[in-house]
Amino acid sequence: MDTLLLVAVITLITCVAVSVLILVSWWWRPAMWAADLGLPRQEPVAGFAVLIATLAFLFGGAIAAALVVNDEFGLFWAAVAAWAVTVVFGLWDFLIIDWLIFIGLRPSWFYIEGMENSPQIYTWQHHAKESIPAFFLGIPIGAIAAGVVALVT
Repeated sequence: MDTLLLVAVITLITCVAVSVLILVSWWWRPAMWAADLGLPRQEPVAGFAVLIATLAFLFGGAIAAALVVNDEFGLFWAAVAAWAVTVVFGLWDFLIIDWLIFIGLRPSWFYIEGMENSPQIYTWQHHAKESIPAFFLGIPIGAIAAGVVALVT
């Protein structure tokens, strides 16, 4: 399989896995996402657990992409591939979870007490602003993934 195609498959699997984690956690305990929407923080322990699981999935996808790319293109491009996994997830989160599901479809279980007083959370601008950190979060994730690849290979 072509290296870049394999990286694309790894990225897609990572995006879908994190999306399932986010959607299941929202269905299970929506209040943990209150702070993410600018509402008063609720259930910080559950939210922290989902954050750790999300980062674990992102690191896993980033390291897998870096391992694949390192063999053919070297360590620098391995770090870029790991960064790209995070950036693509940020775009995926914005387009699929936020824009399509949260703003577009609005399932009944996508509700937290107090959302009715925050109409800005139903605008794409609010969610676009929230997706920007993925571009910067990808830099340390890419560096760490490249460091892991350098140690492993």
